[in-house]
Amino acid sequence: MSLRRLRAWAVLCLLAALLLYGICFLDTVLAGHSVTDTDPFPYASADAVRYELRGMRYLYQGSLLTGPHLGYPLVLSVLAVNTALLWGARSWGAPVKQMLHVSVAALLVTLGLGWPMLAIAQKQHNTLLSRSPQHGASVRASPAVLHVRQCVKRQTEGPCLHATTLNFPNPTAWGLAGLLLTGLAGLQRRGTHPVRVSRPA
Repeated sequence: MSLRRLRAWAVLCLLAALLLYGICFLDTVLAGHSVTDTDPFPYASADAVRYELRGMRYLYQGSLLTGPHLGYPLVLSVLAVNTALLWGARSWGAPVKQMLHVSVAALLVTLGLGWPMLAIAQKQHNTLLSRSPQHGASVRASPAVLHVRQCVKRQTEGPCLHATTLNFPNPTAWGLAGLLLTGLAGLQRRGTHPVRVSRPA
C-alpha cells in the first residue's frame, strides 16, 4: 500500500472521529429534557433511563421523553466497518496491520466492556431516580459521561438540601478515542535504516 493512501486512510479516521464527536454531542445535549411546551410532557425531566445497544432513551412516567440517542450504535458501526476494511487490507503491509490491531482493540473495548457497563449504569441510575422523586432530579448526558443527580431532601418550596450524584462513563467516547488512535497509528512515522557503504582503504 502506498504511503499516500495509508495517510489518507489515517486522516479519514481522524476526521471521522471529530465529526462523530460533534454529532454525538448535539445528539445528547438535550437528552432527558423537554424544552418546549409543544412536547407531550412540556418542560419535564426524565424519571427513568434505558441505555441499550440500540441507543439511549429517557422516559417520563413510562413514556418516551427523548431518544433514541444513537451515538453509541453509530460509533460502533463505524468502528466495525473500519475494522472490516482494515482486515481485508491486512496483506498490504505492517502499517495497515498496526491500524487493524488498534481498531480491533477499540471495538472489543467499546462493545465488550461498554455494553455491560451501560446495563449497570441503567440499573444504578434508575435506582437513584426512584428515590424521593417528588424532590426532582437532574439528568444529563454527553459523549463522555452519563449523569444523574437526585435530590433526596428539599426544603419546603425551597432549594435542595441534600443530593446524590452518580456518573458513569459513556462508552461512546471509548469508540471515538479508538477511531482517533487508529488514525494516529496510521500516521506514525517509521524509521528507515540507512544503507552503509564501505569505503576503500
